[in-house]
Amino acid sequence: MSKFKMNVPNMLTMARIFCTPIIVLMFLLPIPNGIGIYVALGLYVLGCFTDLLDGKIARKYNLITDFGKFMDQIADKFITTTAMILVLFEGVTYEWLAVLMLLIVVLRDILISGIRMVAANKNFVIPADIFGKVKSFFLDIGNMVLILYLGLAVCHDSKFVDYTKYLGLAILIIGVVLSVVSCVNYSVKAVKVLSGKPEKTEEDEAQVEEIVIEVSKPKKSKSSTKKSKKA
Repeated sequence: MSKFKMNVPNMLTMARIFCTPIIVLMFLLPIPNGIGIYVALGLYVLGCFTDLLDGKIARKYNLITDFGKFMDQIADKFITTTAMILVLFEGVTYEWLAVLMLLIVVLRDILISGIRMVAANKNFVIPADIFGKVKSFFLDIGNMVLILYLGLAVCHDSKFVDYTKYLGLAILIIGVVLSVVSCVNYSVKAVKVLSGKPEKTEEDEAQVEEIVIEVSKPKKSKSSTKKSKKA
């Protein structure tokens, strides 16, 4: 097991966790003119930016650690789920829809975390899929737009503000739908890997093609080689 190292990527990951309660505090404090909500929005955007930055730095300078890989996933869920709770229960949509969206995202994360633990115990690594990455993008953007709407709604009452709410809610719903797609795709991959039937990659198929070509090549017999030498 690798030793814990508080390098720059890990510091950025931990900063994302520590700024989450500050986001909650600034969002809920009754600061005039929605200033607290705007500060919460700025901190949330900064937190999402550190999510992009820590991975790039870790890969570029070979600073990837077990601690970083573990905490990065927790930090992402920590800040994104917290923001969803804040915006969804501020009256941006029906309460039943807010509960349903939140349950889908939370239960999906719990299920995939459990699958990863089972796979890790069997020395399997199941990589994240593209749907999961796109899902995170839509959830983060949806949260940002809805936080902006709640800040604008404090002092402004116009159609533009209402459109901002509908836009943010639509983006967030797309993120929730992608959460379901990602969960299904991830579960199918996990079943194939854990059952000993992993999916074939392009490299595997290329290797199979090379073997087939080698086998299909006609081999010269020893007798024909000797005859050619005598001739």
